[in-house]
Amino acid sequence: MRTWTTADRPVGEQFSYWREVICEAFAPLAAERDARHGVDRRRGGGLDSWVQSSRLTGTNCAEVSSKTQLISHGRAEVRRTDDEHVFVNLQLKGYCIGRQGGTTCVVPAGGFALFDTTSEYHLDFVEDPDDREWRVLSFRVPRADLLPLLATSDDFTAVAHDSRTSGVANLVASTMASVWQNISDLDRPSTDAAEAAFLTTLAAAAGPGERVKDTGRETFDAALRASINRFLASHLRSPDLTPALVARRFAISVRKLHSLYEGTGSTFAQTVMRLRVEACSRELVNTTQTVTEIAATWGFY
Repeated sequence: MRTWTTADRPVGEQFSYWREVICEAFAPLAAERDARHGVDRRRGGGLDSWVQSSRLTGTNCAEVSSKTQLISHGRAEVRRTDDEHVFVNLQLKGYCIGRQGGTTCVVPAGGFALFDTTSEYHLDFVEDPDDREWRVLSFRVPRADLLPLLATSDDFTAVAHDSRTSGVANLVASTMASVWQNISDLDRPSTDAAEAAFLTTLAAAAGPGERVKDTGRETFDAALRASINRFLASHLRSPDLTPALVARRFAISVRKLHSLYEGTGSTFAQTVMRLRVEACSRELVNTTQTVTEIAATWGFY
C-alpha cells in the first residue's frame, strides 16, 4: 500500500506538495484553496492531508483525508489525461458538491457519486466542522470495464447515491468499505472476484444495461468461477482444499460454490480432481519420484 502525507513537509510547502500528490495518486487535477476555504495566510497556509492507495486488478482504491478546497479536472487536465477512468467517490466525512456535464450534486457523508475523466468535473470538498477534515474512499475504475455494463454512457455522473438506507446503493458502499478493509490480504484470485462483484453492483446502482439485467448473474458467476479455479490451481498441494474452505475464502455458501459449476460439464470435485491429475502428469514427464510420491505431493491421499 502506498502512502502520501503532507505532515512531514514544511507548512509553506504542504499545499504545493498536495497538488502533486493528488495528480500522481488519481488523475490530472488542479486544487484551489484560499480565504474562502478558511486559509490563514499569516500561518503559512498549511494543509494537513494524506492519501493511502492500493490496487485490485484494474481498479485503484484509495482513502483520502484533507481540508476544505476545490479540486478540478478542467479542460487542461482532460487534455493531459492518458487513460480513461470513472471515479467512484464514497464520502466518509464532510460533504462534496460535485459538478459534471451540466449536472450538480451534493454528496453527504454516507453517499457516493461517479465522475468521468474524459470530460471536465469540479469537486468542492467541505470538511466536517467537528473533525476538521473531509474524508473519501475513492475507487478509480477503468471506463472500458464499467460502461458496457450501463444502460447509457450519459447521465450517470454527478448523481448522488444515498447509501445510508438499504438497497443497492448501500450494497455498493458496503462492498467498497469491505474491499478497502481487506485489500492487503487479498491474493490475485480474490482481487479478481472482488473487482467483478464491485463492478456488477456498481452498474446496478448507476443504471444497469441489458448485459447486467439479463446476464449480470451469469457474467458475475463466470468471473467468480474463474477466480476460484485460479485459487484451486495455486493451492492444489493443500490436503485441506475442501468445498467449505474455498467457500469461506470467497465469502459464499457451499451450496453457492457447487451451483457455480452446474451446467459447466464438471462439478467442483471433478474440477479439483482434473487440476490435480494435470499437475501430476506434468511432473511425471521428468522426475525420479515414484507415482505415489508425486500423487501425495499434489494432494492425493
